[in-house]
Amino acid sequence: MQILFLTHLVPYPPVSGGTVVAGQTLESLAQLGSVDVCAFSPWWRPVRVEELVRVARRCTVLPLRRRKRWYWFPLSVRGLPYYVFRDYSAEMVRAVRRLLDQGYDLVVVDSLHMSPYVTNPQQPIILQEHNVEWYLVESFVRLRREPWWRLVGKLEAGALRRYEVEYCAQCDAVVTLSAEDRERLRQAGVRTRIEVIPPSVEVKETCPSVSGRYILHVGTGHWPPASDGIRWFLREVFPKVKRMAQGVEFWLAGAPPRGLEGKRVPDGVRVLGYVEDLEPVYQEAAVFVVPLRVGSGVRLKMLYALARGLAVVSTAAGCEGLGLVDGVHVRIANSADAFAEAVVELLGDADLRKRLGEAGQAFVQEQFNPQVRQARWERLVREIARDGRS
Repeated sequence: MQILFLTHLVPYPPVSGGTVVAGQTLESLAQLGSVDVCAFSPWWRPVRVEELVRVARRCTVLPLRRRKRWYWFPLSVRGLPYYVFRDYSAEMVRAVRRLLDQGYDLVVVDSLHMSPYVTNPQQPIILQEHNVEWYLVESFVRLRREPWWRLVGKLEAGALRRYEVEYCAQCDAVVTLSAEDRERLRQAGVRTRIEVIPPSVEVKETCPSVSGRYILHVGTGHWPPASDGIRWFLREVFPKVKRMAQGVEFWLAGAPPRGLEGKRVPDGVRVLGYVEDLEPVYQEAAVFVVPLRVGSGVRLKMLYALARGLAVVSTAAGCEGLGLVDGVHVRIANSADAFAEAVVELLGDADLRKRLGEAGQAFVQEQFNPQVRQARWERLVREIARDGRS
């Protein structure tokens, strides 16, 4: 089977939830046939093209050039979402067209960002939605208070919703990471076949230290919902935690939100930046936090923490789509006061941390198994490729 795989960013190294899911999907497809890959190389981090070569037959990697925010206006006049077309590349258009002319059994479009490069080809299309993008933007806009921001955001969310629903209609199948996202697409009017295929996580046999020393968050501040969540935690939650638990520290691994560096780092906060090997960081953490205020898809950072036996405090948005139960697998809290109290309770109770960690670890092992994910992708790919374009 010949497969063309288009993904937004080179998925190696897998430094974010998006790159992890893209990498897992690429590995799954490579077990089913020969895969050619098209992707962008971001300017903010190094990429490992040699890893792509290991998996794919041919690779097309182009530099990512993002348009400024003012470009939203001419796109809006045309009814196009900036969220999708901010990284649009005429060079990528030409590269994908040349590849499509050679013929494939299947095209997999990994995220809506790559949708402009594949429109109504002869080959069947599967779109993998990491999030329901219009819902994510719409939810994020509700958090903003500035009237101009809300107006622009509402227009952008409307254009994105129309575009996303129309593109899903062009595809032969859509993959979502959660049942919640499948339902959102259905309610928006998508009638294309939708399959739920969650990401997978390998459970680690090691356990976190009983005398864990700090609160930990792993994520990238380049993603606006993540940046908002980190800022909310630092502004509203962490000061309350410090008043109740003297000497506690908050460690942030991954690219921090803009402006959170140098002398701007608050007292008690340690910004690690990109960490090549996170295992020692996980091992010495007491509590893992996921302070997202908006969500769609699933949060892999949550699954990785649970897979390592860590006790987790999350908002409802942070653990959406995972099926986790408050007080059984994690602690769920949405207000700043409740979130801080949950963190402090876990900091002071090693037995509770151990009980939650073990339950969460067992849940991940059962529900997010790599073999199950591979089987679901194999069944979907073979059925769509067999039936061809309808």
